[in-house]
Amino acid sequence: MTNGKEKREDAQDSQDNQDTQETRETTERHRTITIGLENMEDVDRVVRDAVTRSMDAATTVGDTIKETILKVKTARDSVVMVRVNKDSLNKLDVLVDSGLNASRSEAAAFMIAEGIQAKKDLFSKISEKTEMIRKTREDLRKLLDEDNLPQDSKSKEE
Repeated sequence: MTNGKEKREDAQDSQDNQDTQETRETTERHRTITIGLENMEDVDRVVRDAVTRSMDAATTVGDTIKETILKVKTARDSVVMVRVNKDSLNKLDVLVDSGLNASRSEAAAFMIAEGIQAKKDLFSKISEKTEMIRKTREDLRKLLDEDNLPQDSKSKEE
């Protein structure tokens, strides 16, 4: 009988081990699912934050473009005739087709204003150098004017 009892005990131990293993596996699955859900919540939070920031940035960019277009529309007193290549013309047409600008002229004025704004540091440096050139030219003219004074004036000055 002992042999039969041992077999039953062995079977019971085997069943207990199997139950324990299943319990561990179930616990591990629950832990994995819990971690996955927590990670999904983190991802959801990050995505929502990114979407909110993107919408804010898009609004800001949209406002900036609108402001620039309004400035271009209202402050266009001068006429400039320009020739552009096909690629530039296509870009102007994109602005018109998108509805951002009503005409190629308005689109060109918009792009010129944007280019100047984008390169304002360069234009500042160019303006400084141009002012130096203007002053130098003025000084040269004064020297030439002094040299062209009649002889009587020169002798009086000496």
